[in-house]
Amino acid sequence: MEIFRMDTKSEKLALFRYGLIASLVIERLPRGELTRRAQEIAARTYDIPHSKRTAVSVDTLLDWALRYRNGGFEALAPKPRQDRGQSRAVTPQLASLIERLKRENPHRTGTTLLRELALSSGQDTPALSASTLYRFLKQRGLSEKQLLAPQAHKKFEAELSNQIWQGDMLFGPWVRRVKDGGRMQAFLHATLDDASRLIPHAQFYASQGLDASLDCLRHAVAARGVPGRLYIDNAKIYRSPQLARIAASLGTLIVHSRPYQPEGRGKIERFFRTVRDQFLANLDPKHALSLEELNDRLWIWIESVYHRSEHSALGGTPLARWQRDIEQIRQLPPTTDLRRLFFHRLDRVVRRDSTFLLHNCLYEAPPHLAGQRVEVRFDPLDAAEVEIWFQGKLDITARPVD
Repeated sequence: MEIFRMDTKSEKLALFRYGLIASLVIERLPRGELTRRAQEIAARTYDIPHSKRTAVSVDTLLDWALRYRNGGFEALAPKPRQDRGQSRAVTPQLASLIERLKRENPHRTGTTLLRELALSSGQDTPALSASTLYRFLKQRGLSEKQLLAPQAHKKFEAELSNQIWQGDMLFGPWVRRVKDGGRMQAFLHATLDDASRLIPHAQFYASQGLDASLDCLRHAVAARGVPGRLYIDNAKIYRSPQLARIAASLGTLIVHSRPYQPEGRGKIERFFRTVRDQFLANLDPKHALSLEELNDRLWIWIESVYHRSEHSALGGTPLARWQRDIEQIRQLPPTTDLRRLFFHRLDRVVRRDSTFLLHNCLYEAPPHLAGQRVEVRFDPLDAAEVEIWFQGKLDITARPVD
């Protein structure tokens, strides 16, 4: 898969657009449901990158969704503005005022709203017509019926395998360092399929950071396909632009659990309890394993015990439940270079001596790039080779300076 090169502004806008329309494109929706979801998204206000606007219309959302389906993440990069489908009568300031007045009192009629808007100070926009106002209210989900409709609270449960994955990290045991025989703590990063409880991938790492989480996700996608949604913690590291870009390239919607309301990740927390009770509890505390040995034992246990044990809520085993939907599992094209898709990307300025610094390590660049700003792409867990991209093209692969 060729990864499109965007400048920082274009990529930021594309990521923002994908964040809005992800729930519209990760699964095929009936036309009515597609429009309903788009109306819910359009009903909110946003801090739009590089724009003073705070609102996005339903038509624009549907246009972005179509562009994504036809051209992928790259198609969301901004194009020359076309004011097709945009209402110029309702400015962002006026939209904010209408929303505030209507939410304060959902019973306000259109006639009352028009009168209050006309009397509001500081409004130098043209007067709204009743039809424009009613259309705006309906589009934003601000009609009396929409505002007063009871909110359904459904049990969190995916219907199909790979529809939803959960991701999390568990503090693990202390392991033996191979280099010097000392000890270090291991951290278990894992993904769990919500519908089947199958574990696409789990692995102990020496780090609890994002680099390890992304490596775990990469192995999970390689082994079990692409998830529609990924529920993860609300921690700062999971709001990384690296994760956002990778998810957009995969076509996966990242969903962060709300603070103190982790209901979306309950199943993986129960899996971690099972790991403690059935796996970690059976390790010999007097014999410290290496990280590699610990992972070997973990996967033997997952594949031979956990995946093949009857689960009371499933009426079968996690493996059998996952395989039931195998024909609907979305896989990446065979030509996809998954390792490169997960590369981190950072901007660097090449010094006059044709070197640049990355993670406290000097790399050598070709002389013609001295003084230039370049983008470097690399595997954060193995940066022995770093790709240097200049003006949207791969220039050379750099190695650390001897």
